[in-house]
Amino acid sequence: MIKLKDLLKEKISVKGSKYLDLGGGDITSLPGPHERSAVVFRDNRGGDASVYKDNKGIYLDTGRYDKRFRDLKQLANWLNKNKFRYVGIDDR
Repeated sequence: MIKLKDLLKEKISVKGSKYLDLGGGDITSLPGPHERSAVVFRDNRGGDASVYKDNKGIYLDTGRYDKRFRDLKQLANWLNKNKFRYVGIDDR
């Protein structure tokens, strides 16, 4: 049985080892190094962050700084800690 508090939680978590569960029932994987798209997140101050995989791992690009992650769990923890929410998929 699904509880209401689980639906309202909106935390980003990892499903399996390759998918991100984005909280509202959305599940996505990160685009690979040869794709032109990126997953976009927005923080509570209106800043956007694009996330995708490149040849060295998972890459997060905001307008002000860049950050690399070794796996999806580390990325999900960082996004939750900094209060980022899923927006959609866009070009890099």
